[in-house]
Amino acid sequence: IYRVMVIMSARLPLGANPILLVLVSSVLMISGCINTGTDTILYGNGVVIKAFEPDFNSVESGDSVTLRLMVQNQGEVDATNVKAVLYGIDLDEWGTYTLNTEKDLGTLRRADEITNTEGQESQVQWSLEAPQYPEGIKFTHTPYVRVAYDYKSRAIKPITLVDVDELRRIRDAGGSIPGGATQSSAGPLSVDIRTGDFVKTEDFNNVFPLNIRITNNGGGGVIESGYTGWNYEDFKSPVKMTITLPSGMSLRSSEGCSTSQTVNLWKGKDTMVTCEVSIDNPPDIRTQKTIQIDLDYTYYIDASTNIEVTGTKTDWY
Repeated sequence: IYRVMVIMSARLPLGANPILLVLVSSVLMISGCINTGTDTILYGNGVVIKAFEPDFNSVESGDSVTLRLMVQNQGEVDATNVKAVLYGIDLDEWGTYTLNTEKDLGTLRRADEITNTEGQESQVQWSLEAPQYPEGIKFTHTPYVRVAYDYKSRAIKPITLVDVDELRRIRDAGGSIPGGATQSSAGPLSVDIRTGDFVKTEDFNNVFPLNIRITNNGGGGVIESGYTGWNYEDFKSPVKMTITLPSGMSLRSSEGCSTSQTVNLWKGKDTMVTCEVSIDNPPDIRTQKTIQIDLDYTYYIDASTNIEVTGTKTDWY
């Protein structure tokens, strides 16, 4: 039994030009999805478990059982240090106390919409031996697997700076300044950058609030790098966040906000970071700039399956 969640999101490849992407995203909103071949690549929440299952769901004591795991990177960023850990069963019972429960899958390459290439897939297997039970006794076992990997997410938001006098002229002429939406790369964590539609600048005290919300949409959790603990709510969910401001802007010194810091998701779900941005050199004419947020973290997803074992041992006593 396993679950696969796929959520469409605004696409923002790492390393891309933020201003160009804002223009491209506007075209995409009008023209719809890009289809460069027979199928359209649908981005999802990073690495997903496509299958976790035994070769036989019902076996007898002493039978050989093979568990197969299939994963795929459906995000827009390469997943690195991908590892799969089998747990939830007693290896001594299953006759495999020497079994290596952890498998190293290395790097899974990202999906590529431009070349219509799906994200890289990988599979691993574990060989087991069904436990010994008295004849006629049936017992259902539930093996679990955890897939953990290192990942990055990026979001940008356009922001318009407008001088107070120019703003007055625009409003007097019946005009307006539309705001730009946050564009975020596909992955298990999403970022929403909130600044308002525009920022009015004057000769002094040009400060505006910057609110950053990070949300876990991947169906799993964030864990400390290199750790494969079982319950993320019992541990911290550290996410390294970097804020990149355009030239002429700087963060005001405040508690809980810096250009590079580690934040923790509340109960593994989400968090909000509130900052204040100072415009050091306000422009004389309306100008559009972009704010960029980068996240670096280790993420995991779980899946489970069932195996029913029927006992055949007659000399139990």
